[in-house]
Amino acid sequence: MSARDATGSGPTGASSGAPTGFSYYLVTQAAWFLAFGLQMVLFPYLVRVVLQEDEIRFGLAQMALQLPTVLLILLGGYMADRVDTLRAVLVGCGLCALSFLALGVFVAGGRLTYATVILYALGIGTIGAFVTPARDALLSRVAPGGVQQAVGMASLAQFGGQIAGMAAATAAPVVGLTALLFGQAAMMTMAAGAALKIRPRPAGPPRTREGGALGFIFGEIRGGFRAAAASPVIAPVILCAAGMGVCFMGAFSVLLPLIVASYFPGDLTGPGQARLATALGVFSITFWIGSILSTTVLIRFGDLRRKGRAYLAALVSGAMVLILCSLPMPFWMLCGLNFIWGLGGGVAMTLGRGLVQRFAPPDKMARILSIFTLANLGGAPAGAVLYGVLAHAIGPRAAILFPGLGMMAIVAAVALRSELWRLEESGPVATPGA
Repeated sequence: MSARDATGSGPTGASSGAPTGFSYYLVTQAAWFLAFGLQMVLFPYLVRVVLQEDEIRFGLAQMALQLPTVLLILLGGYMADRVDTLRAVLVGCGLCALSFLALGVFVAGGRLTYATVILYALGIGTIGAFVTPARDALLSRVAPGGVQQAVGMASLAQFGGQIAGMAAATAAPVVGLTALLFGQAAMMTMAAGAALKIRPRPAGPPRTREGGALGFIFGEIRGGFRAAAASPVIAPVILCAAGMGVCFMGAFSVLLPLIVASYFPGDLTGPGQARLATALGVFSITFWIGSILSTTVLIRFGDLRRKGRAYLAALVSGAMVLILCSLPMPFWMLCGLNFIWGLGGGVAMTLGRGLVQRFAPPDKMARILSIFTLANLGGAPAGAVLYGVLAHAIGPRAAILFPGLGMMAIVAAVALRSELWRLEESGPVATPGA
């Protein structure tokens, strides 16, 4: 498949054989996810510990962080197919830096409220809805070799950045929350600085608009859905990604932090709060260490012939881990299970996105990637609220059985009813027609 996609061209661009600055793309990726790795620990800490909100309001806050993806990611994909994707990434980095600075000012001044957190979550989620498809589509224009290998290296940069961010969060007792929030802004500034040195290959011109603007936009989005649904590979991958959003993302953002907090019941208030922040950071790091190890192995051994089978097996391992998390166990064992989940998660996230990149028509690349992202993250807001209510009613350990069993059912249906389990690649794969 061609590495070239139809994201909008901009004033800067490399010729076909010129260096593209792929290493700077990886730096941008790592710095972006370092900042958001910090957020994965600090945001639940701010809501649950600093503001002392209950399980239901905690779930609503996580929903606010994820809801803009559901509402805007398809528009973000359309824009990424028509505008300068590099400029979109630069603007997004700047807006994120300002958001982190503003949140840090509220925390430093002791003026943090639940309403402030919700507004912050909606804002940062909106920025991500436009930056994510632009950054993903940019990858195929800067990749120096095969798409799957480039996706693997970008995943390593992502996981490594997230691990560094979550590790930095464990320093909260020493440096304080305000310094960490200002550090997020510094990471976004670094991401923007690296992005300025990226020189993507030129892209094809966007399609000429016909008819009204709104009708054209919806027509373009429908074209992305039709192309995704027509692919015997992309369609089941997107279905599995939707299952990951509802079952995995909701559990990861709501149920598992509540389970971790249950090990430190006396630390929700008083001087022990920082200890819980450290525990949340350590727990989260175990997942991403597993992810980075499995992704490194994928890159080391090159393209797998049976990518579909490996992808589905990785999803099954994650579902089994969630089911096991319902059992009482020591905290170190819970961290061990999270590490095992991370091993499968690295395989699933890398292969899933790689399959979409490999089989998507180049002129619809960003739109199909935005559909994939919507599937992956779109169920997370509903899952966050549902699991928050379930955790409040029956406890987080009992509630975590539901996403585990649900994901098992989705994988079984895909394995039996699609060609994904039998997918085998032994050479170049033809790209479906536009």
